[in-house]
Amino acid sequence: MSFVYITMLMFLFMIIFTLLGMQLYGGYWKDDPEGLPANNYDDFLYSFFTVFQILTMENWQSILFVMNRNNTKVSQPYTVSLFLIVWIFIGNFIMLNLFLAILLDAFLVDEEELSEEEVMLLKMKKAQKRLNKKKKLEAKIVLMDTGEIKKMNALPVASNWYFGQEKA
Repeated sequence: MSFVYITMLMFLFMIIFTLLGMQLYGGYWKDDPEGLPANNYDDFLYSFFTVFQILTMENWQSILFVMNRNNTKVSQPYTVSLFLIVWIFIGNFIMLNLFLAILLDAFLVDEEELSEEEVMLLKMKKAQKRLNKKKKLEAKIVLMDTGEIKKMNALPVASNWYFGQEKA
């Protein structure tokens, strides 16, 4: 159930940073000489994809370069870098790693959560594996005691027989 809560929390933070980016940088690239970039904050959909791209850290530095190139409308020049760095720390380093940790934890099986029958079944399987290993070891010892290994070593080598170098 914690998986659902952390997913909702992560989407809430994504929506908050999407709306914050739209408020700060919406209409920011209207005068860009290269045209409107694909990652912008002009509408909600593009803004959400931009925030998601920064969250996954996939080519986020190109967004930083484009935003810094057009950094004439914002009063302080460091706000673009601060906005992206804060989202990377909150989104990627905290929220995404927490999300992945909870997701991986959901796949682990604790013996405490198993029923008594399942625990007994696991113990029986482990005992069966130990017994099989012990039987194999005993079989090797019996073969060595009876001299079967010496007889097996006296047989011609298969590669010599196959290539016709030794005829039986």
